[in-house]
Amino acid sequence: NPLAANVPNFNYQANGYNNGPGKAPYVPPPAPNEGFTRDTGPDIDAMCPSCEEELSYDPDEELNSPPSKKARNRKEREVHHFWAVKECGHVYCRKCFEGRRGTQKQPSTMRLDPKNNKKKVLCFVEDCDTDVTQKHSWVGIFL
Repeated sequence: NPLAANVPNFNYQANGYNNGPGKAPYVPPPAPNEGFTRDTGPDIDAMCPSCEEELSYDPDEELNSPPSKKARNRKEREVHHFWAVKECGHVYCRKCFEGRRGTQKQPSTMRLDPKNNKKKVLCFVEDCDTDVTQKHSWVGIFL
């Protein structure tokens, strides 16, 4: 007998895992600022502040993006139909997000900095001076 006189003392009453304290109670988020909403429904129309079109998702919509010059990784292939500015919370459609910087042929869909800094792009909403030039200023929204 390998255990000889050392018989193990099993405690079958004890739980094998210590999960710690239970789940914290749900704390609802604070009420949204005036002009913002956290609700959706048939009576609420969310509009893109730049192109003033309704923010609606159409799964049959064609994604007319130009072919990229380099191979796109999985993260770049993901499609966000809406984009929100992290700092101010304003939500834009994908078309306005992609055209925020503009090109030589097409002007920017956002406001350019009034201090003649053409490289800096501001949020289109009146009285909002959030810098939206860089992609890290945005968060993509999946549906």
